[in-house]
Amino acid sequence: MPSSICWRCLSDATLQRPLSRVTARCSPYAYLPTQSFSTTQKAALDRVTRSRLPPEKGAKRFVVKKKRSGGERARRPAPGERKAFRKRIVLSNVNALEVPHMQEINADNMDNERLRGHVLGLPGTVVDRLRAAEAFKPTQAWGMFSRPGFLMRKESLELARLVRDISSDNEKSEKTVRMILVGQKESGKSMLLLQGMTMAFLKGWTVVNLPE
Repeated sequence: MPSSICWRCLSDATLQRPLSRVTARCSPYAYLPTQSFSTTQKAALDRVTRSRLPPEKGAKRFVVKKKRSGGERARRPAPGERKAFRKRIVLSNVNALEVPHMQEINADNMDNERLRGHVLGLPGTVVDRLRAAEAFKPTQAWGMFSRPGFLMRKESLELARLVRDISSDNEKSEKTVRMILVGQKESGKSMLLLQGMTMAFLKGWTVVNLPE
């Protein structure tokens, strides 16, 4: 095996020359040509190219089908079903606690001052008429009670007296009352209108409601 250092380099080294310079100058590996290429990258490109080509005739190809996550696809709602579900009104809740000693409102006790601050229930016949007139709203939280009812407030009694005064006049009277309810959001305006329609139905009036 030939030595990496020639005899001339050794003779020069005896003349007190730096061995590192001699070795660097006479090293057989100092002038070897180098090439910058990679066979791995070329092989990878070949595999990608072959995978994009269509399979040869008669060749078998293994294809793995991905399973859909989530199981079966749910049925899409019918047109108008979402709106009906959003606007549905539940007027009773069997799991709610009943109000003890709750009376029903009628044409005789609706203007009684003693009922101020009490909860009065709605008769079944009036509930059907109010539902047909679209007086109930989903934002009134009727599903929190065992049966539909409302609280008699000061404004409710004033409205009941107004209905009583109009009903007590003779039929030939042309007296009309126009009112505008003004209040903040969720202050009870729609509930007061519902109470007024309830009292009108109890008096036998014809009610025309224009819902939203």
